[in-house]
Amino acid sequence: MTDETANTEIESEAHTDQLTISRTFDAPRERVWRAFTDSDELEQWFVPEGMTASVRANELEAGGEMSIHWTDGERRIENEGHYVDVVEEERLVSGEETDAGDLRLTYEFRDVDGGTEVVITQEFPGSVPDGAAAGWANMLDRLAEVLEGE
Repeated sequence: MTDETANTEIESEAHTDQLTISRTFDAPRERVWRAFTDSDELEQWFVPEGMTASVRANELEAGGEMSIHWTDGERRIENEGHYVDVVEEERLVSGEETDAGDLRLTYEFRDVDGGTEVVITQEFPGSVPDGAAAGWANMLDRLAEVLEGE
């Protein structure tokens, strides 16, 4: 399935364990990288709709700890893992151990005409959960607002 909405391209296939999303932002790569790596900025956009985020750890180096908690006042989701690979302004890879198995996120940053393309590949321990693509699209819309707000 491929869905293009507001410069977001989402690819996934039924019963696979990988979701790939690409989006082009009207901002230089350095600026987009900062939005993905600065704790204060992550709290503004990297959170499901209706929740707030709190970055607890963000050690941007291979093996460094990463931890972001989401809450809506009743539910709390704790995303805790480590960075596998960090190549400034090019690639960011994180891993997280979940009850179902290992989850891996890869972000790639590329210069394109008119801005920066970000390609996100999320590898799940099982099939892609319902709502994952829509959740990413919503968060990337908020990221676009953060980037436009400057």
